[in-house]
Amino acid sequence: MGHRAARSLMQSDSLDDETRTELWNVANTLRTILGEARRSEYSNTEENVLRAIWTWEYKFPADEQPRDDRVWELVKARILEAEWFDVLDHIEQVVGYVERYKDYPTDDAAAVMVGAYNDRFENYLVSYRFIGMEIAPIDITAEAQAVSDAIDDAVSITGARHHLERAVDLLSDRQSPDYPNSMKESISAVEAVCAAVTGENTLGAAIKKLQGAGVKIHPALERAWSAMYGWTSDADGIRHGSIEAPDADQALAKYMLVTCSAFVSHVIEAGRKAGLV
Repeated sequence: MGHRAARSLMQSDSLDDETRTELWNVANTLRTILGEARRSEYSNTEENVLRAIWTWEYKFPADEQPRDDRVWELVKARILEAEWFDVLDHIEQVVGYVERYKDYPTDDAAAVMVGAYNDRFENYLVSYRFIGMEIAPIDITAEAQAVSDAIDDAVSITGARHHLERAVDLLSDRQSPDYPNSMKESISAVEAVCAAVTGENTLGAAIKKLQGAGVKIHPALERAWSAMYGWTSDADGIRHGSIEAPDADQALAKYMLVTCSAFVSHVIEAGRKAGLV
């Protein structure tokens, strides 16, 4: 009704107080989950996570670790008061520790937190999403899901999976992102999946083999992908190191990651239909 201003800009280099409160509320839910598991069943997850936070994140002496409530208070203060990038780093690390130290009562806790945080990022227009256990600068849930799906689809194609995970890692570094090399890793994932599915090392040859096996690819789509692959492969392309940091920004690196991820999933599915996988 116009009585309250609607947030119209994505939060890409800041976090407002309302968002920080919601991010802490998710962490507090994690605190409850781990505490209940610790009391009701044999679970060392909370103990190990808090020890990791105290010694590895805060760099405090292990023999001076206080009671659990005090460590959680420090987590709360970090989320509510630290620089926005430190908040995201801290959330990412905590979720990573939960996954690392999971046991039977808490084996899905990290996945629950990833889903909860992505919901909050979407609702509060934060330009980041969890992809796997890393927070990447992708602000549309469908795009993040495309990358996650491709990584899952490529579970048996280790080369493609590694290139995608590396592309996410290089894009996600909030202190010194490496956009050119993230783009190289993205297109390398396409090469790897084409080689694994068709036995061909180039996209053009791989498309022809898929078509020969009965997979229909629209001519316009074939031309678009051939042109994109050609751009990355020519003398001024990504893989020859001719695109430097000023020319490869976050938007282009995100586009390459999402587009190449979608193509990886498409090739794998097409290969399955053609009996090549």
